[in-house]
Amino acid sequence: MQPLDEFADLMAFYRDRLPALRPHDHAQRQSSDPASAARIDGLIMACLVLDGLLSARTDWSLEQPMRLPVAELTDVKVTDEHFRRETVDFAWRRLCERYVKRTRDLLQASALLGKPWLGGMRYRLAIARIEQILRAIQVDPAVAYRGGMSHQWKDRLMAGVRILWRTLTGRR
Repeated sequence: MQPLDEFADLMAFYRDRLPALRPHDHAQRQSSDPASAARIDGLIMACLVLDGLLSARTDWSLEQPMRLPVAELTDVKVTDEHFRRETVDFAWRRLCERYVKRTRDLLQASALLGKPWLGGMRYRLAIARIEQILRAIQVDPAVAYRGGMSHQWKDRLMAGVRILWRTLTGRR
C-alpha cells in the first residue's frame, strides 16, 4: 500500500475493499433493496474509517503506510512526533474530532439497518460498539493511540453490558 494523499484517496482505497467485507447476501439485497445495501456499505466504511485512526500508531511503529491521508495530517499539523510520544495536543484533538465526525455521519446514514428488532440486532450491536469507541475518543483522544479499548477486565465487562443493553432495547 502506498501512502494516501487525500481523504478521497482513502475512501477509494476502502471502496476497493468493500466486496470482500460485504455479507454473503449483499448481491441479492442490492437487487431487492438498494438503499439497505448502501447502508450496509456505509456501516462497513464507518468501521474502516475508525479502524484507520485506531491503527495509525501501530502502522507508524511498523513503518507501514498509515490509513490517514498525508495532506490531512499536514493540514492539522500532526507529525511523527505525535505517534512517537503519543502526544495529545490541539492538533491531535482536531484530527480525532474529524474522524469521529466522519464516522458518526456514516453511522447515522446506516442507523435504519437496526430498525427491525431481531433482524437489525447485529447492526445495532455494531453501531453501539462503534459509538462507544467514538465516545471514548472524544473524552480522551489518547484512546486512539491505544486502539480504542481498555485492557482492564472490569472496563471490558461494563462495555459489554452497555452494548448488550443498547442492542436489546433498540436504542440508537
